[in-house]
Amino acid sequence: MRILALLTALLMVSLPVRATTVLTTIKPLGFIAAAITDGVSEPQVLLPTGASPHDFSLRPSDIRAIKQAGLVVWVGPELEGFMSKPLTGLPHVLTLTRVKGMPLFDYANQAGESHEGDAHDEHGHDGHEGHHHEGVDPHIWLGPDQARVIAQALADSLSAQDPANEPRYKANLLTFNRKLAEKEQAIAPQMKAVSQQGYFVFHEAYGYWERHYGMSSRGHFTVSPERRPGARTLVDIRHALEEKKASCIFAEPQFSPAVIESVARNTGAKVLLLDEVGEEIKVGPDAYPQFMQQLADSFAQCR
Repeated sequence: MRILALLTALLMVSLPVRATTVLTTIKPLGFIAAAITDGVSEPQVLLPTGASPHDFSLRPSDIRAIKQAGLVVWVGPELEGFMSKPLTGLPHVLTLTRVKGMPLFDYANQAGESHEGDAHDEHGHDGHEGHHHEGVDPHIWLGPDQARVIAQALADSLSAQDPANEPRYKANLLTFNRKLAEKEQAIAPQMKAVSQQGYFVFHEAYGYWERHYGMSSRGHFTVSPERRPGARTLVDIRHALEEKKASCIFAEPQFSPAVIESVARNTGAKVLLLDEVGEEIKVGPDAYPQFMQQLADSFAQCR
């Protein structure tokens, strides 16, 4: 009897602590989550490869995954409007545009970083649907400074929910920040060279990255991928390319319309790809620095 009790006690000690399961809406958030949960759990990503948060429709299996997750991480209603309703009433949701200290850029105030995330509205259900460019720029995963705040918010949320693994989350956060700083420094010279080149982007998504590295596009085809570029915009871009004011146009894997090729034709401008969500990168603890390097290499092709 005593041996049985001892075996039971040993088994209980050796059983792993049930960790909080993390579900992120998009892959880049999964990259950061994987770094923070390394050695504890593996995050799941809701949107499949090739899907865009701009116009995604949830399936019944997606709704189940959202309800079963220990922590759901999303940018906010400014990007994933389709998530607002399913998240209503869920206890553990991390809305990143509402995180205190998040440096956010407001399109209404083009002067720069205009306000910070607000801790008071955890779910951020403010009635905005879809993807708006009149307010906050939601592409926060593309800014190294914003990525640091995302990682901190994840570590804090997970530690509060899963205190048994708090030391691991904190250690992982330190590792993530170190690797991020190293990568940031390594790619800065690449980006300095690109900043002197003129280029257009397909849609207005890279502001956080560009401001961080002192870069600036000459313009964009469309504010948001679900909006078709206007005829006037296409004429203006064509003229700029013919006058050699830009040498490259960046399309995107999930949105590379023929309109880009036709506008660039016979201008000498190169059509290149920028992958804003890291489609080809595998989710893992080192994925975010890999994502940064891939983005830097893509930009650097414009020379």
